[in-house]
Amino acid sequence: MYYSYVIYNLEHNKFHYGFTVDLKQTEKAHNEGLIDETKRIKPWSLVYQEPCGSKSQAIRRIRFYRTTAGQRFLKRMLNF
Repeated sequence: MYYSYVIYNLEHNKFHYGFTVDLKQTEKAHNEGLIDETKRIKPWSLVYQEPCGSKSQAIRRIRFYRTTAGQRFLKRMLNF
């Protein structure tokens, strides 16, 4: 099963969206600087996850999170 996820850095007020099969390992990789897109900013916290039936569904969810409607959805869900 794939998961779409959102991680957040409080210090820089930044979100990062992605998909994975293993949430714990992915969060650890982000915090250890193994992911190029997030290695300059640490620490990251997993703030939202959503199970998806397939890789393509997970990618669709990530694309949605990046839209204005997706940003509003996440802010409501996460109380930001």
